[in-house]
Amino acid sequence: MKSSKLLVQDAKDYRFNPSIPLRIYLKTCIGILEKAQCAFQTGDLSLAFIYYFRYVDLLTNKLSKHPELSMMDPSSIYKREYLQLIKLEVPAVCKIIEGLRKEIDSQYSKLQTSLANNIAKPNTNTNTMPAQLQQQSLPKESFNEYRFNQSISFFQKISNSQLNATTNSPSQDTARDEAYRLNYPELPRFTFST
Repeated sequence: MKSSKLLVQDAKDYRFNPSIPLRIYLKTCIGILEKAQCAFQTGDLSLAFIYYFRYVDLLTNKLSKHPELSMMDPSSIYKREYLQLIKLEVPAVCKIIEGLRKEIDSQYSKLQTSLANNIAKPNTNTNTMPAQLQQQSLPKESFNEYRFNQSISFFQKISNSQLNATTNSPSQDTARDEAYRLNYPELPRFTFST
């Protein structure tokens, strides 16, 4: 979800070409307003906000400087339609935009607050461990130093014998597998077809 400030930037991100006739832009404005109303009715407040804001921006900032508007006869149908949109529609849409802005910012702040509460706060004192970690210790039965050293020596013997022998005879493979099984009876024995 985006904040209303980011949505305003998205709404202003469109191209305006003054060489396109005013009548086409007026039809476009009506289409934008219809899209905004559909988005609002479906509950997509962000998209509705973007369309409503784009509608107001197009009418008030872009079309007000359109070259056709200044050259038109005041009785022209397109100039009257433009003025009617500015006088009647824009104030109503501005109220809708303000209501949407409040709702979007409220939802955005709630989302940011909930995200901030779910993120772990960093430990400010890095020299000390948290009290929970200081009190916990590993059980003494979990590490058997003798068994660990036995494993290391076993793997060293196997790696040394593999380095010394360029080819293993079947008897050497069987002896290695048997030694492995005796040292590690709980592990399954892997056989590889050659």
